[in-house]
Amino acid sequence: MAPTLGPLEAAPSLDLLGPHGADIARLFTEPFLVLHRASAIYTARTCLLLLFDLGWEDRLRAGATLDNLCEGLPAQCRKPLAWMLPFLAGENLLVREGEAYVLRGEPDLDLTELRQLAEEGAPGHAGNFDLLDGVRSHIQPFFTEGKPGEGLLFDLTLYPLWLAYFRNENLGYYPNNLLTLLALREGLPEGARVLELGAGAGSFAQLLARQGSEEGWASRIAEYRFTDVALTFLRRAQRELKAAAPGLPLQFQSLDLNRPLGDQGIEAQSLDAIIGINVLHVAQDLERTLLDLRSKLKPGGRLVIGECMKPDLGTPLYLEFFFGFIKSFTDVTLDPRWRPRHGFLTPEAWEAALCHAGFGDLQFVPPPRPLMDQHPGFTVGAVSARA
Repeated sequence: MAPTLGPLEAAPSLDLLGPHGADIARLFTEPFLVLHRASAIYTARTCLLLLFDLGWEDRLRAGATLDNLCEGLPAQCRKPLAWMLPFLAGENLLVREGEAYVLRGEPDLDLTELRQLAEEGAPGHAGNFDLLDGVRSHIQPFFTEGKPGEGLLFDLTLYPLWLAYFRNENLGYYPNNLLTLLALREGLPEGARVLELGAGAGSFAQLLARQGSEEGWASRIAEYRFTDVALTFLRRAQRELKAAAPGLPLQFQSLDLNRPLGDQGIEAQSLDAIIGINVLHVAQDLERTLLDLRSKLKPGGRLVIGECMKPDLGTPLYLEFFFGFIKSFTDVTLDPRWRPRHGFLTPEAWEAALCHAGFGDLQFVPPPRPLMDQHPGFTVGAVSARA
C-alpha cells in the first residue's frame, strides 16, 4: 500500500506534543495516517477531474494561468481556482512554469483503487470520499452559472454526507474535537456557563458529555448553550442531542457570530467559556467578533477554539477544497497584522488576532512550533485564551 499512497508521515515524538502529549499521541494510529494521506490524494484527483468536467483539459495541457482560466467566468470562481492550481502542483498533478500550470502525461486519476487502498488501511471511512464525490458532482453550476456555493453544497442531497463527515467516529475529523476538549477541560470552574458557536452536527457536545462524564468533570457545567446559524443543524440537535449527550445541561439558540451577540440575548460578562470549532475563520470581521466574544466572557473566562492551522499562509491544505466555494469562507475583512488572508490561518496569525483583541494567557494544544516545522502534515490545533 505504501508505494501507491507514497510515504506516510511518521507520528510525532511525544516530546513535541506538550503537556497533553499522552492523549494526543493516541491519535496517530496507522489508520489515521493512511486516511490522511489517502484523503489528500483523493482530493487532488477530484480537483483535476472537476477541471476536466468543466472541459479544461486541453487548456491545461497547453498551459494555463489563473487569469486564462478565469476569463469569462463569474468573479466568484477566482478564489477557489487560485487555491486549486497550486494545490494540484504541490500534489504533482500539474507542473508550474512561471505563472502557467501545465498538465503533462497521463496522471493517475483512478478513484476506485484509491478507495480500496483506504478501505484496507482505514476501514469504514468511505464517507470522506463520498463527500468529495458529492462536491464534485454538485459544484459545476458555481463555475458555469455563477450559482452560490452554499446552496449547491448544503442541499438535501449532500446533507447526510456532511453529517457523516462531522462525526467523532471519523478519524479525519475527530482530532478537531479532541484537541479542543483537552484545551477546554483544564480550569473549567464549578457551575460553568458554556456556549458553543457553530455547533453544527453536535459531535463536540457528544464527546464532551461522554469523556467529561468518564473523567468526572462534566458535572462542573451548569449550562451548555448549543448555538448555530443554520436552522437545519439546530433543529436536528433539538430533536436528537439530549439522547446523544446525556447529562449535559443543554439549551438551544440560533446565533450568528457576524451580528452583535448582545442583540441576540448574550449578556456582557455572562459566560465562563465560549467554544468554536472551525468556525471563527468564517467571521466576516475577525477583529470585531473577537472583541465581542471577549466582552461576553467573565473576567478570566476563556475562549477555546479548534482550527485547521496552516504551517505557513501559502501552503494549500486539502481540507480547503470543501470550503473555497463558500462565500463566508472567502469574503472576509483582511488586515496584514491579524487577518492576513481568508480561510485557515497559521498559529502565529491566531496569536496576533487574539492578542490584538485583548486576550491573554494563550495556551496552544499541542504547542505548534517546532511540531509543525517537523511535521507539516499536522494541520489541526486548539488554543485557549483568557479574557
